[in-house]
Amino acid sequence: MSSPKERAFISAITARPDIRLFLIFGQDESAIADIAAQMAAQLDGAERIDIDSDRIRSDPALLADEASSLSLFGDRRYVRLNFRRDEGLDAIENLLDLENGTNPVIAIAGNLPKTSKLRKLVEGHPRAMAHICYLPEESSAAASVMAHAATLGLKLDRSLSARIARYTGQDRKLAQVELEKLALYYDASPE
Repeated sequence: MSSPKERAFISAITARPDIRLFLIFGQDESAIADIAAQMAAQLDGAERIDIDSDRIRSDPALLADEASSLSLFGDRRYVRLNFRRDEGLDAIENLLDLENGTNPVIAIAGNLPKTSKLRKLVEGHPRAMAHICYLPEESSAAASVMAHAATLGLKLDRSLSARIARYTGQDRKLAQVELEKLALYYDASPE
């Protein structure tokens, strides 16, 4: 179960064409991957261009070029940017300085401290959005498991939900897969 803030961030990929860069970072790698996947799904099969921070560090114009270029067949595109370290600031500034509409950039990074230059740039710019993913507490992970189970037609008690959350390492995607297996086994459905 995602928070209202997380749902608003995910829907901004289609609702906010003025945003050039969506940065997802934090300690919870599972949540980061899940949010990026949900954002990509909202783009209805758009072409994905993968770039990592090493490439944009050596070629600061690459990100802006890829974000502003058109697909060969006129399809929608988006750029998936993977940060290894706090680098590539020149490329991010070039992207954010673009005036014309661009393809969205979904950037993911690990835990960025408040002193991170990348984090400060993105959080302070009107054409960028950032979302931080904290590690969930066991109680919120269990509540998330219960909520997802309900959407599949399963009724789990708190202790079983907590056990599933614990045994999956509070990895939301892994917990969802386990719940889908249970729903299949019990022939459960939302109806």
